[in-house]
Amino acid sequence: MSETVVRRSSTALLDNSLLEAVMELLKKTFHGQLTLLVQNRKVVQVERRENFNPEELTGEVPGLSPENFNAQIVKNKVVQALKGLEFGQVILMVKKGRLVQIERLTKERFANLQGLGGDGI
Repeated sequence: MSETVVRRSSTALLDNSLLEAVMELLKKTFHGQLTLLVQNRKVVQVERRENFNPEELTGEVPGLSPENFNAQIVKNKVVQALKGLEFGQVILMVKKGRLVQIERLTKERFANLQGLGGDGI
């Protein structure tokens, strides 16, 4: 049985097995991004987008450079980015085999607020 990485209710939950799967996807990415989608403080979806330069299409794309990747540091950064996130995304950006950026997008939902057309936000 997998253990939860973070247990406080104010933190988005990410199971250890899912965190390991995210690390494996990240290692296979040379240019692109991984997006963790969060709803109700839970990671509900992981998306992977890979970009290719034309010259890379003729050979094998190497993926993330092992010398530029410390899995424990990245895991800690991902968990930190998820803290306090109820709705939103954590995006891991990879360029030329290096993790270069982690973005955090927070969404706030309003249950009783209606848009101009009466259909909510």
